[in-house]
Amino acid sequence: MIGAVIVGIGAYRAGAGTTLPPLKYAPADADEVERYLTTCWPRPGDLRVARVPEAGATADAIRQAFDSLAALGRLELCFVFLSGHGLVDESNAGFMVQPNGQGLALFDATALDSCIGSVRAERSILILDCCFAEGIVRKMHYFSALGDSAARLYIASSRERQLTWEDDEIGHGVFTAHLLDLLKTGNAVQLGGRKDRLDVDSELFPVLCEQVPLYVLDHKGGAHQEPVKGGVSISAVSLPVSSLARGLRERTPLGTALRRLRQLATGLAVAGVAMILVAYTLLYYVEPGQSGTFIVLHGTRWLQPVLKLLPLNRVDTGIDIAEISANAAAAAPLQSGYTTGIWTHVASEGYRGWFDAVAAGLEPAAAARYAALVGIPVPPLGEDPGPAAVEQSAWMALADSQSDAPSDVLKHIPGQDRISPQPTPFPINSMDFQILDLTAESMQSYARALGYGADLDPIAAFPAYVGFSKVTQEWLTYNTDAQRGRDARVRVRDSVADVLGIITRARTDRGLAPLEPQDRVLIQGLADMGYGDVLGLALSRVDLDSADRIALGTKALGQFHGEPDDPAQGAAFQTIVASLDASPQAKQLVDAVADIFAKSANPQNSYFTHFLILAADARALSPQLVDTLLVAARQSVAKSEFDFEDSELARVLAHAMSHVPEADRQVAFALIERAAANVTEMSMSTAEMFAALGSLRLDPPGTLEKVEAQAFKAEPYTGGSGSSTQAFPGIAIIVGPGPWIVALAQIGRTRELPARDIAFLRHHVVDPALRADIVPALMHQAESIAPAATTETLINRLGSFPRDARDRSVEQAVGVGQLAAMPRLDFVRALDSLRLARSNAAEPELRIVLGLTLVEAQIARGEPTQRTVAYAQ
Repeated sequence: MIGAVIVGIGAYRAGAGTTLPPLKYAPADADEVERYLTTCWPRPGDLRVARVPEAGATADAIRQAFDSLAALGRLELCFVFLSGHGLVDESNAGFMVQPNGQGLALFDATALDSCIGSVRAERSILILDCCFAEGIVRKMHYFSALGDSAARLYIASSRERQLTWEDDEIGHGVFTAHLLDLLKTGNAVQLGGRKDRLDVDSELFPVLCEQVPLYVLDHKGGAHQEPVKGGVSISAVSLPVSSLARGLRERTPLGTALRRLRQLATGLAVAGVAMILVAYTLLYYVEPGQSGTFIVLHGTRWLQPVLKLLPLNRVDTGIDIAEISANAAAAAPLQSGYTTGIWTHVASEGYRGWFDAVAAGLEPAAAARYAALVGIPVPPLGEDPGPAAVEQSAWMALADSQSDAPSDVLKHIPGQDRISPQPTPFPINSMDFQILDLTAESMQSYARALGYGADLDPIAAFPAYVGFSKVTQEWLTYNTDAQRGRDARVRVRDSVADVLGIITRARTDRGLAPLEPQDRVLIQGLADMGYGDVLGLALSRVDLDSADRIALGTKALGQFHGEPDDPAQGAAFQTIVASLDASPQAKQLVDAVADIFAKSANPQNSYFTHFLILAADARALSPQLVDTLLVAARQSVAKSEFDFEDSELARVLAHAMSHVPEADRQVAFALIERAAANVTEMSMSTAEMFAALGSLRLDPPGTLEKVEAQAFKAEPYTGGSGSSTQAFPGIAIIVGPGPWIVALAQIGRTRELPARDIAFLRHHVVDPALRADIVPALMHQAESIAPAATTETLINRLGSFPRDARDRSVEQAVGVGQLAAMPRLDFVRALDSLRLARSNAAEPELRIVLGLTLVEAQIARGEPTQRTVAYAQ
């Protein structure tokens, strides 16, 4: 009789102190071994199989299985098959079984010795398929002596320090699959043909020793598994073949070696691709982009030929390549694309480390500016900083979430020794050469710094402004345009006067009076005591009521004699212009100025055209003056020749069309058409007239199409070469698409534009020369299309374009306008939200654009709410 104990354990229950990973095929291996035995000994009484179920395969159950065989008496063959986990360490060696209570669930070598030795058999064979199988049988004593047996043999699936492998392709343990394949087919090259029985020692085991290692080497990445045979015998032991179809392809050493070489080559290729993909994913490098900004790309520069088929751009930083360091050593890595790093590296402030790598190659001032934008606290100014450093520090303070007051900036504004609250006369014989030697650009830089400080804290900025306005008056008195350049004095005077407007608007925005009564008395007193060029003009920048503005304009009228170019009259002229509105008193003031121009030595002064245009925009033209303009228009239309004065009159009437009675508009339109026909079709003056009519919604049919036709000729903005629209009053004519883009934007401020026009304006809003004109138009279009965006949607929009700095700039420009128009409380909350979003953002490009939005929104809030666009200035 044949007796067999068969155990296959794949799923182990959690036992005391151990949790074993499941085996997929151990139970299936046991099933196939049982099927082999029942196929070879099919007659009843020839075979007794003690199959231990997987779930109940405890040590006690296995002992009972051996006991059932021992009770049968002496057997011809005792066949034992164990498949599962094995354990071999310094203190233990055994087959892992299901836990039964506490303690390690191990059927050790001693237990195996005892159980297999309890069965009397002529021949015994132990098949052990588990990891470290040799280490288990090596500690058994049963196979070291024959006793009353003719043969005691074992075959272990692996050596003591080797794993035993399973394989999904064959659906079995590798060792058992090859064992069963031989026992089912009896066929192998080594056997020299098909066999009906296989000698365990001389036929079965040698084939296993060749095929199992070759299969594992081939399929398990070069791993090793070598079966081991042992025991003693005095006669051959053979097993029958069940004559079933072959399930495994036989392998040869040469074939396996070649296949292994292919695997190695494939593995190296896969590893190479994996390394490239890791580099693509984890590494970055920076190089100048075609858009004029630095671009962060995937991988490294030397991998670019390999990666060029993949999307390379990670981030368009928005950092201008013109801001690269003048230090060749610092600039070289950025210029050549060898600024590189690990994409996932994060700076201590929480943003990706590529920003620090790029900043290291920028000019120090640019690096400091971008650092402030990403949220790094602004360092204090050093001793005796220059005007540019003071201006930049003030600008950066607007981005600094920790800046509560601009005191560090204001103390460096010239005039700190002149901030007395008492009006004192201008010291005509006092000359401070430290002040007089400043350039016009330096004076304007200080003025801008003071304006930024006023955006932050208008109360603290006011004393500094008083001191600096006194300094400015001294600079204006002792400097000339011959020394400083054409219009230098006007630029300095206007920029300093504008600061008072920023201060008063910032105060009003905070719920304060535009000026405290004593401050108003101080400014007026200083204006009357020799500081009128600056402070007299500055008072016109204050948001006063109509009566106060007219009073200022009327007072200035006494100092104006028809020559705005005269330094003594320029501030008075500007004060008059700033006082204009639709009130009867303003119209009387305009008539008085027109009379002064008419009586001047040059009645066709180009400033007169400029003045009439501004008066028309302010709706300050009296009916009598409009009638005078219409009389002149009829005379111009009737003339055979058309001259420059006729063109200037057409410009005025285009702005004044809403003042012209409907019955008289035809002559005005005729004059405008004639003026447009007498200059090149892209003339700035034509663009201005069409824009004025369009913004008043009084343009003839087809005007928008004419504006589009010229505007769409503009080349895409590429940075560094903005299209300027500034000209000297009535003298220069700009020919080009720039003024037509402005004209389209002017029309878009009061009416809905087609989608193509909106897309066009969005494309050109990144041009610094056009931005201030286009943003209001885009805001009007946005408001007509959808409700005002929330701060959250603005943040999301700004974060939607990591690879396109231009689109980020467009969204940021429109967002700044929307933020600046919010009520004060909402505005403050929005700034807080932007700062929080910036501090939480990991992407530096998002931090930069959020920081820039913080800065520009505060600056825009301090600007006049109604901007008058004049084409001739």
